Amino acid sequence: MTNDDSAVPRRKPRQARAQAAVEAIRLATSALLDEIGFDSLTTSAIAERAGVNIATLYRYYPNKFTIVRELAEGLESERSAVSVNALRSLRAGADWREPVRQAIVGVADLRVKQPATRAIRRALTSSPSLWDLDHDVVVRTADAIAPFLREVNPALGERQSTDIALVVVHTVTSLLDLVNDAPELAPRVHAETALMIERYLAPYLDVTAD
Repeated sequence: MTNDDSAVPRRKPRQARAQAAVEAIRLATSALLDEIGFDSLTTSAIAERAGVNIATLYRYYPNKFTIVRELAEGLESERSAVSVNALRSLRAGADWREPVRQAIVGVADLRVKQPATRAIRRALTSSPSLWDLDHDVVVRTADAIAPFLREVNPALGERQSTDIALVVVHTVTSLLDLVNDAPELAPRVHAETALMIERYLAPYLDVTAD
């Protein structure tokens, strides 16, 4: 993860007017990412779309990377929450397939309901300057769901369960990225993704009592 100060917001908005300006900047960035992509995105275009002075934008964000990173962090938190909520019912001896399937469906639905999610994913995968964040997002989500795998099979160690979760999260994320710009393929790819993950997890989670 980068320690570059240029990737950190300059300040947090405290007053209602400042908070409204920052929210307008975030919304403008999301819309422009969807329309023109990350490479064509500029802080001037963001400020114009947001209806704020460029100096106001720079008061909170030093560059476009910082805004996109903040948006991606928020989406990562939402994605993790969807996955965790779906997996809360996982317990030893319980059906694990349906919760896992619901976690995949929930994450996939986020991209349908929020076009900004697809645009931000494109930005993360297309810019070398954002690849580290993409990696961090995958790792953090894997860390969040690994304990649920150990609930189903306590014999899985912390490292093994984390490795398994990392494979699952990376695979699901990559396959969802595959149909980012081909929504007509999404239903079939999502179904195959769920089947693939189920078969991958079965040797680890189909535990029978001695």
